[in-house]
Amino acid sequence: MASHNSIGSSSRSRSKQTSSSQVVCYHNEIAPLRTVRYDGPTKGKRFFGCSYWPEQRTCGFFKWADEVDDVRDLQHLVMEKETRICELESEMDMMKDKVKRLKAKKKKLVEEVEEMGIATTETMFELKENNTDKRLMLTLVFSWAFFTLVLLMK
Repeated sequence: MASHNSIGSSSRSRSKQTSSSQVVCYHNEIAPLRTVRYDGPTKGKRFFGCSYWPEQRTCGFFKWADEVDDVRDLQHLVMEKETRICELESEMDMMKDKVKRLKAKKKKLVEEVEEMGIATTETMFELKENNTDKRLMLTLVFSWAFFTLVLLMK
């Protein structure tokens, strides 16, 4: 790999919009295509470098132009993965909302079941009271009938 000392610079592009054919540096800026201008074995070879080179805040991105397809493929793969992560996060948020709604519905249903249980218990007590009243009435009727029979037999 050539050292940064033997690198010539070209125009910079600060645009954040990149097409699939453009290479971006680690700053997520378009990495300009440059040419090695100094004598040596790499003179004339083209490369992509950090868009901020030669300033101090360079990210260190460097890739020979003939290796760019690998970088583009990886950048495309990263972009696809980031998109999938966003989709999954969105699905997760929807699922969280659905769970929240279902928990609220469950709470409401539990309260309704508890109210039904109380109402059922009250109804059962009323039925028992009614049964007791009926038994007392039958006992009274039979006792009158028995008393009448005893009186008639005398």
